[in-house]
Amino acid sequence: MLQRVKLVRIAQGYHSYQFAAMVGIHPNTWHAIELGRQKPSEKVLLKACEVLRRPAEELFADAEEAIIR
Repeated sequence: MLQRVKLVRIAQGYHSYQFAAMVGIHPNTWHAIELGRQKPSEKVLLKACEVLRRPAEELFADAEEAIIR
């Protein structure tokens, strides 16, 4: 399940490895979060929301659901 955060990150021009560094985690960990295989820690979640300027409810929803709407 792809998370909406990936679509927002790409739309804002961030590469995954760059964004992972910005939120303070390894790129592999960030990849797992975007795929919905791992939940972000509270610290990572808050930092991702801050960088992308979006609420957690929007970023960590199912991306396929967002595309259909």
